[in-house]
Amino acid sequence: MPPSTGNDRYKGVRHHLRVHSFRALTVLLAWGLIIAAFYQKPELLTGIQRLIQRGIEGLGDNIPPPWGPRIEFVFREIGGLIWLQITLIVVVLRIVLFGIASTWRMLSGRG
Repeated sequence: MPPSTGNDRYKGVRHHLRVHSFRALTVLLAWGLIIAAFYQKPELLTGIQRLIQRGIEGLGDNIPPPWGPRIEFVFREIGGLIWLQITLIVVVLRIVLFGIASTWRMLSGRG
Protein backbone atom coordinates (compact mmCIF):
# COMPACT_ATOMS: atom_id res chain seq x y z
CA MET A 1 0.00 0.00 0.00
CA PRO A 2 1.47 3.41 -0.97
CA PRO A 3 2.07 6.00 1.77
CA SER A 4 -0.65 8.49 2.53
CA THR A 5 -0.36 11.82 0.71
CA GLY A 6 -2.46 13.82 3.15
CA ASN A 7 -5.28 14.24 0.64
CA ASP A 8 -6.94 10.95 1.62
CA ARG A 9 -9.29 12.74 3.98
CA TYR A 10 -10.92 14.43 0.96
CA LYS A 11 -11.81 11.14 -0.71
CA GLY A 12 -14.63 8.76 -0.16
CA VAL A 13 -18.30 8.76 0.61
CA ARG A 14 -17.88 9.98 4.18
CA HIS A 15 -16.22 13.22 3.08
CA HIS A 16 -18.83 13.89 0.39
CA LEU A 17 -21.64 13.14 2.82
CA ARG A 18 -20.18 15.60 5.32
CA VAL A 19 -19.71 18.32 2.68
CA HIS A 20 -23.18 17.98 1.20
CA SER A 21 -24.89 17.73 4.57
CA PHE A 22 -23.14 20.99 5.56
CA ARG A 23 -24.38 22.60 2.36
CA ALA A 24 -27.93 21.35 2.87
CA LEU A 25 -27.89 22.44 6.52
CA THR A 26 -26.79 25.96 5.65
CA VAL A 27 -29.45 26.34 2.98
CA LEU A 28 -32.19 25.08 5.31
CA LEU A 29 -30.92 27.29 8.13
CA ALA A 30 -30.80 30.32 5.80
CA TRP A 31 -34.38 29.72 4.66
CA GLY A 32 -35.42 29.31 8.29
CA LEU A 33 -33.78 32.63 9.15
CA ILE A 34 -35.47 34.32 6.19
CA ILE A 35 -38.89 32.96 7.19
CA ALA A 36 -38.34 33.98 10.83
CA ALA A 37 -37.23 37.45 9.75
CA PHE A 38 -40.26 37.72 7.45
CA TYR A 39 -42.59 37.24 10.43
CA GLN A 40 -40.57 38.82 13.25
CA LYS A 41 -38.44 41.55 11.63
CA PRO A 42 -39.59 42.31 8.06
CA GLU A 43 -37.77 45.66 8.20
CA LEU A 44 -34.49 43.73 8.36
CA LEU A 45 -35.21 42.03 5.03
CA THR A 46 -36.32 45.35 3.54
CA GLY A 47 -33.10 47.00 4.72
CA ILE A 48 -30.98 44.23 3.21
CA GLN A 49 -32.93 44.49 -0.03
CA ARG A 50 -32.41 48.27 -0.19
CA LEU A 51 -28.69 47.86 0.54
CA ILE A 52 -28.35 45.33 -2.29
CA GLN A 53 -30.34 47.65 -4.58
CA ARG A 54 -27.99 50.55 -3.84
CA GLY A 55 -25.00 48.27 -4.43
CA ILE A 56 -26.35 47.16 -7.79
CA GLU A 57 -27.01 50.77 -8.80
CA GLY A 58 -23.52 51.80 -7.70
CA LEU A 59 -21.98 48.95 -9.66
CA GLY A 60 -24.00 49.84 -12.76
CA ASP A 61 -23.05 53.52 -12.46
CA ASN A 62 -19.33 52.76 -12.18
CA ILE A 63 -19.15 50.50 -15.22
CA PRO A 64 -19.21 52.36 -18.54
CA PRO A 65 -22.10 51.91 -20.94
CA PRO A 66 -23.34 49.68 -22.44
CA TRP A 67 -22.21 47.10 -19.85
CA GLY A 68 -23.15 49.04 -16.72
CA PRO A 69 -26.85 49.31 -17.57
CA ARG A 70 -26.88 45.71 -18.79
CA ILE A 71 -25.41 44.39 -15.55
CA GLU A 72 -27.79 46.54 -13.52
CA PHE A 73 -30.75 45.23 -15.51
CA VAL A 74 -29.74 41.61 -15.12
CA PHE A 75 -29.27 41.83 -11.36
CA ARG A 76 -32.32 43.98 -10.70
CA GLU A 77 -34.95 42.70 -13.10
CA ILE A 78 -34.20 39.05 -13.71
CA GLY A 79 -34.68 37.82 -10.16
CA GLY A 80 -31.43 39.27 -8.95
CA LEU A 81 -32.73 40.92 -5.82
CA ILE A 82 -34.51 37.91 -4.36
CA TRP A 83 -31.96 35.26 -5.28
CA LEU A 84 -28.99 37.50 -4.63
CA GLN A 85 -30.33 38.23 -1.14
CA ILE A 86 -30.83 34.52 -0.42
CA THR A 87 -27.39 33.65 -1.80
CA LEU A 88 -25.70 36.32 0.29
CA ILE A 89 -27.41 35.02 3.44
CA VAL A 90 -26.28 31.46 2.65
CA VAL A 91 -22.69 32.59 1.97
CA VAL A 92 -22.48 34.68 5.15
CA LEU A 93 -23.95 31.82 7.17
CA ARG A 94 -21.42 29.38 5.69
CA ILE A 95 -18.54 31.72 6.50
CA VAL A 96 -19.73 32.10 10.10
CA LEU A 97 -20.21 28.35 10.56
CA PHE A 98 -16.84 27.64 8.93
CA GLY A 99 -15.19 30.07 11.34
CA ILE A 100 -16.85 28.38 14.32
CA ALA A 101 -15.84 24.92 13.09
CA SER A 102 -12.25 26.00 12.40
CA THR A 103 -11.95 27.54 15.85
CA TRP A 104 -13.41 24.39 17.39
CA ARG A 105 -10.93 22.18 15.52
CA MET A 106 -8.01 24.41 16.49
CA LEU A 107 -8.97 24.48 20.16
CA SER A 108 -9.63 20.75 20.34
CA GLY A 109 -6.29 19.94 18.65
CA ARG A 110 -7.76 18.23 15.59
CA GLY A 111 -6.63 20.91 13.11
